Amino acid sequence: MSVVENGSDTRELVGKRALVTGGTRGIGAAVVRHLLDAGAEVLTTARTATGAVPEGAAFVPADVRTRAGAQALAEAAQDVLGGVDVVVHNAGGAQPYEGSSAIPDEEWQDALDLNYLASVRLDALLVPGTSPTPCCSSFPAGRAG
Repeated sequence: MSVVENGSDTRELVGKRALVTGGTRGIGAAVVRHLLDAGAEVLTTARTATGAVPEGAAFVPADVRTRAGAQALAEAAQDVLGGVDVVVHNAGGAQPYEGSSAIPDEEWQDALDLNYLASVRLDALLVPGTSPTPCCSSFPAGRAG
């Protein structure tokens, strides 16, 4: 019996185009490197340009918390990659507080914008025909036939 590992040396993503949000440090940078090693063409983003962009990846600054930032990133993905085959939503975060009752409304909204709405907005922009609102899928729940 042979064991096949899903290592990055397999080059299984040659010809694929990947977008990674929050890909300049930590787990995001590791994901970018893995995708590059697997042969993908990669575009990554962060709010500001840093010197930490993994070698071989393209970079565009964008704040995915905002609709304008998601729009700019979707346009950059089209311009740089010609479309996207793989999306990794890695951007995220939260501020520490002593209990949920101490969190101000503005912080809740910021956390929702970054950790949830950023993915919803970006996906809707990258995949034509999907709804930009999480409640309304463009796919019918049931179809005759």
